[in-house]
Amino acid sequence: MAAVGRDNLRRVHPVPNTGFARAYLIEGEEGLMAVDVGSFGCAKDIAEHITRVLGCSLDDLHYITATHFHIDHIGGIGHLLAMCPPRTRVLFHAMVSDYLTGKRKISLIKNWFVGFPPATVVSARHLRRFSPLGPESLTGIPLPGLRNIIKLPFDTNRIDYFGDENKTAVPLGDYGFGEWEAFCTPGHTEDSVCFFNRTTGELLSGDLIISISADGRGDLNRFCWNRDRIKESYEYLRRTVNPHFIYPGHGEVIAGGDDTLSKVKTFSGDAADGNL
Repeated sequence: MAAVGRDNLRRVHPVPNTGFARAYLIEGEEGLMAVDVGSFGCAKDIAEHITRVLGCSLDDLHYITATHFHIDHIGGIGHLLAMCPPRTRVLFHAMVSDYLTGKRKISLIKNWFVGFPPATVVSARHLRRFSPLGPESLTGIPLPGLRNIIKLPFDTNRIDYFGDENKTAVPLGDYGFGEWEAFCTPGHTEDSVCFFNRTTGELLSGDLIISISADGRGDLNRFCWNRDRIKESYEYLRRTVNPHFIYPGHGEVIAGGDDTLSKVKTFSGDAADGNL
């Protein structure tokens, strides 16, 4: 598939006004992948972005994926999948298979009072109507009792899985996205992943890094399953990749040129240099 971006240096297309979580389309050699489809409205917006903005067909959408298995990132996958041809598949981290079979429960999130309200306020800026708030089911809520609700509104035979608990970096060439890698970055959740393009320097950070501060530097997410693990994942990325653009799960795109990750504010409120 020919590049459909605004220029040949970018492979990520932010889809505007998709709800509390940001949704993105990424380009591969032969098709597109939708990332973080959080609701009915989000699914509709992604479909319209593909056809009206990118000038492509839904036949070009080869995969639908998520940076983690939370309701605001998966709540519209089935709706989008139903609009697509049978060849379109869902791509999840391998740990999601354990959620679906009951071998593992979704991890509980901590720091609700300090982490959830700021992200919600910023995310609300991307709501232009109430339809983006409508999820397909209650699957993916990290609260006691509710986390036991695991029922996807689509056939699990359409899911492919990548990685495992011990594999940190997974090349996505086998899926037709040769420039892309998936990095397992536990912390916000156990199954959290980031997607990185080494050619263009673009990082989809999911909820590892969000953008809630006015200075545009990005913020390590306080709202997480494990504070130590999210710091470890962040430091791992700093040692491994050098993104020029960070596309967060919540908030605006972070464009910082070189060392964008080093400018992200950590839990201390300072830059990353030695302040974790």
